[in-house]
Amino acid sequence: MTLLLALACVGTGLLARTAVEASTREDRRQDALEVAEQAAAAILSYDHGRLDEDVEAARAFLTPSFAREYAEYTGSTVEPRARRYRAVLTTEVLASGLETIEGEEATVLLYLNQTTRSSQLVAPRLDVSTVEIRLVWTDGQWLVAGVEPI
Repeated sequence: MTLLLALACVGTGLLARTAVEASTREDRRQDALEVAEQAAAAILSYDHGRLDEDVEAARAFLTPSFAREYAEYTGSTVEPRARRYRAVLTTEVLASGLETIEGEEATVLLYLNQTTRSSQLVAPRLDVSTVEIRLVWTDGQWLVAGVEPI
């Protein structure tokens, strides 16, 4: 009888552990999607009038190495054009899906609407885009390690 009780306790413990691990995996999957969506809107949007603040807000989502790349790109390409043409780029996530998640890395596919306004355009321009965002689990959170247009 004692042996049966011990086996039942062990079995219950294993089931509980498996359920907790499955819940944790699902939470991380959901977190990856949410972070990718929020990050895409921040990284791929800017307003010439508050460009420094927009870039700083986007950096909060990035790994240190990708933050350096992002700062380089925005400083050399985005900033001069945005200020010159008084550009405003707004990004809206239409849909997202988790492509892969393995260990500490995840890849999320996002479908976007991007609206551009500038002194060079008579009317706002709408572009439909698809990007892949690579995330890395760092210090208990997902951070963006790369963005690739598809």
